[in-house]
Amino acid sequence: MSKQDLITAPTDSRFQVNVDKNWVESSKISALLRELEALRSSGAKSIVFSQWTAFLDLLQIPLSRNNISFTRLDGTLNHQQREKVIKEFSEDKSILVLLMSLKAGGVGINLTAASNAFVMDPWWNPAVEEQAVMRIHRIGQTKTVSIKRFIVKGTVEERMEAVQARKQRMISGALTDQEVRTARIEELKMLFS
Repeated sequence: MSKQDLITAPTDSRFQVNVDKNWVESSKISALLRELEALRSSGAKSIVFSQWTAFLDLLQIPLSRNNISFTRLDGTLNHQQREKVIKEFSEDKSILVLLMSLKAGGVGINLTAASNAFVMDPWWNPAVEEQAVMRIHRIGQTKTVSIKRFIVKGTVEERMEAVQARKQRMISGALTDQEVRTARIEELKMLFS
């Protein structure tokens, strides 16, 4: 058995789940939907970031069920498709949400049509998140920008927040050389404890 076999689910399995039929909202998705519903009447556009494209797949179900119009940008799109999605999101007033993978959102994109960013899961490197959300906070932005992060208490997400805070202190020079050397080992211990 290869490494790929271990991480790839078979497509013809009796264990397949009809996700659309068996959909149950998580508390995180429920909170996001409340935020998006509150913004809907104003016509404010939002970008929902996740590092997991499978999570973006799941988000499409409640957005469709709640008639919240959306489009999507992730790493599977070629340059022309990306440009089309960006243009459509920016110009079509009926499309209020852009689902975007965190890494795809950090590459030379200007999305000042949006004024709200929702980060659904933390990335261990805070610069990746910051680069992504800065797509809406650019020159030419005329609206107040709101950025909300969803972190579930008592999960690895809280530990990742601590790793992010430590990395920010390292970047700003607040840690000594000895603290920087020990930080990497401590980060791994913290994430997996």
